[in-house]
Amino acid sequence: MNGHTTAVPVAALDNDRMALMAMRGILPQLLPGARWLWGASEAGEAVRLALAPDTRPRLLLVDMSLDDGTGVGVCRRIRRRTDRVLLLAVTAFSVDTYADRAAEAGAQGIVSKADVPAMAAAMRAVTAGGTFAPTGMAAPFETAGPAHRRLEDAAAGLSSDAGGGRVKLGAKETETLRLLAQGLSYEQIAARWGIAPATVRTHAHRAVDKLGAKSLAHAIAIYLSR
Repeated sequence: MNGHTTAVPVAALDNDRMALMAMRGILPQLLPGARWLWGASEAGEAVRLALAPDTRPRLLLVDMSLDDGTGVGVCRRIRRRTDRVLLLAVTAFSVDTYADRAAEAGAQGIVSKADVPAMAAAMRAVTAGGTFAPTGMAAPFETAGPAHRRLEDAAAGLSSDAGGGRVKLGAKETETLRLLAQGLSYEQIAARWGIAPATVRTHAHRAVDKLGAKSLAHAIAIYLSR
């Protein structure tokens, strides 16, 4: 590393403290020149630390499955406020489970915790200003700037789109948005309700149409503001 190179401050959110310790230990191999900043096991704490100037990391690894919230929600809360924190979603489950939700929430990529080479590639790609998706995946990840503007625009349009209560969603449409906001996939919601994933998608699409939203992410943002 050249003497003038500034170390990249990295932080992580994971409800498994052993996983945080392991990440801290392997960080130099995953991202040479990186500097471990902090590890958090609670969603609210991670959001607070990520947004505070003194503890803001350049790269935040966000576990998608948490005890006190969802990684998807954490990504959305941070990305709506700033584009200065790069977000990389990580999961012990199949990346397909969370990829679309993570992309909609403003993350720059997603990677499996079990795939160390891919983890290294993802961290390097994202910190270099790019995005990362596993081979063969078409999730529409954006860089931090455009993702921030998209979510910021969605938040700015809430008052007119919500219409002061003019739009009334059905019970299933509301519940679909609530569960999607928590990070569940169409398939997981369908399994919970004992229905087909296509039916869940229909509820989601109807919610988007009724709210006059530009996208599912926009509809979720409107729902969360109510």
